[in-house]
Amino acid sequence: MNPGYMSLWIIIVFLILMATGWKPSFAPDMNRRTMTILGIVIAALLPVSLWWSQTSYDVHFELHVSVSLLLLASLLTYKGDEELSYKGYLVLCTFMIAAIWGFIRKMYSLDPVFYWIDPAWDAPLLAGVLCGAFTFQAKHQFGMIVWSAVLGEVLHAALQPNNYTALIGSLSWWDSFWIAFATARMFSLIVKLARISFSKLYGLLWYLRGGRSS
Repeated sequence: MNPGYMSLWIIIVFLILMATGWKPSFAPDMNRRTMTILGIVIAALLPVSLWWSQTSYDVHFELHVSVSLLLLASLLTYKGDEELSYKGYLVLCTFMIAAIWGFIRKMYSLDPVFYWIDPAWDAPLLAGVLCGAFTFQAKHQFGMIVWSAVLGEVLHAALQPNNYTALIGSLSWWDSFWIAFATARMFSLIVKLARISFSKLYGLLWYLRGGRSS
């Protein structure tokens, strides 16, 4: 699949869900107006060829201006009434996901034979599953995925030869980002539905046992 098509497909599905009343289930703790403004600004910046080049300790990566804005916006997701220990937990989980992301990308760059679904998709898919397991809140998942996708690519660049440059903000990067975020939300919803189903099943069994005993 050509780079960018997966992002476009996921965004269209996301917009349909938001427009048909699924926001309370899909993104209950994310402000609709903020998401709309951020999406419009980032979409307007994507065609702009403005990259921040950085080389430190033989690690080469370029950061697109749209991703820079995304990083700044993701910091707002950590703003809230949560305890400092919980925010520290989120930061630690972010670094863990980024490390897994970077090492998987490095492993597949050496020998992409024993992949799970696709060499380009496995890292974001696993990152999304882990993110969905670490927290169920959509805004925290968004912030974790943003930083994990950026730091994971930086780690991948650090593990690669000196002639490799990570393009953070390319169409391929956006595909990975949206795959990870969609996977995190889907995993959280599946776990939530499973909990509700087991709770109702337990209640039904308890009712049946109570009815028989009476």
